[in-house]
Amino acid sequence: MSFTDRPAVHVRGTEDLLALIPFLLGFHPDTSMVLLAVDNGSGGIAMAARLDLPTAEQPLGPVRAALDLVVAKLTALGGVSVVLAGYGPADRVEPMVTAAAEALHASGIPIREAVRVAGGRFWRLRATDPTPDPAPYSPDGVAFEPATSPATAAAVYAGLVALPDREALAATLAPATGAARDGMVTATVAACALLTELLDAARTDTTDTDTADPADVGDQPDAVLDTPIGHAPQAAARTYLTQIQDSYRAGQPVDDAHAATLTVLLELPSLWEFAARRTNAEAWQTAMWSDLVRRAEPPFTAAAATLLALCALQAGHGALASMAVDRALGADPQDRFAQLLDRAIAAGIDPDTVTALLTD
Repeated sequence: MSFTDRPAVHVRGTEDLLALIPFLLGFHPDTSMVLLAVDNGSGGIAMAARLDLPTAEQPLGPVRAALDLVVAKLTALGGVSVVLAGYGPADRVEPMVTAAAEALHASGIPIREAVRVAGGRFWRLRATDPTPDPAPYSPDGVAFEPATSPATAAAVYAGLVALPDREALAATLAPATGAARDGMVTATVAACALLTELLDAARTDTTDTDTADPADVGDQPDAVLDTPIGHAPQAAARTYLTQIQDSYRAGQPVDDAHAATLTVLLELPSLWEFAARRTNAEAWQTAMWSDLVRRAEPPFTAAAATLLALCALQAGHGALASMAVDRALGADPQDRFAQLLDRAIAAGIDPDTVTALLTD
């Protein structure tokens, strides 16, 4: 993921940098390789990428392919050098460091530092030479305590969050259960009835015209609503979305009736597109769509999840975007926009590109 509008956190050394990484990712990494691109001019972090460490039994081919994608993105950025941070045991980190260093050196991208992190210590690795030797040159490691780092304090003050692990991040999108789920079931039934009434009214209006196409009904709800009667509900749906956004912007989640109605109305392609063009990197947007992904009934999850993915991508939260796409495809494997987002994330799309596509 890339970083453009993040708050400034001053990093004085390796300890501060390692303390900051969980806040850049949104969670504390484990059995992972993190590549940080540092702008050679400003010293700011231009991009962060995280890859899973392969096990001893897994081939390095897929890992090298993933590294090639990351290196291509780094090459496109230009004017950067890279910090490699491997999290986990030496026998898993060191082969990955070697593979990453070889790919970076082959592309002419300098490596600032390479470290292995485990158990509250880090080991500096020899990976800055064109022929990297991952053997640690700090054999006993260096103890560090992220909680006491000034970088941690600055990140927390800036509103950044680091969850315990990737599973904890995924849990923020877990479907609501118990009474919360029961309330959404009831509210969604009522919302579906409302949309059906709107479509029925528009269908009656459509069948009175010479251009009516019964095949549009149901499969293309926007086409059904493209009538004098249907135009008003479409405008009302956009107003409804705006009002709900105003509520979340003020830090006030909506009740089940409003949440369910919006998730159902997002089945209108015109409303989804309207919502997509209003997404941005602001924290309240991510909070809003995360809440609606959790609460939406399964048939209506994909629309909210793809909107969350757009927000997360624009904010540089690649892991959250990937999880949102997984939720969308889990709800609707045929969702074409979710499939497109899945490929874009794999290719390393950056926040500026996402924003530009949505504002064209």
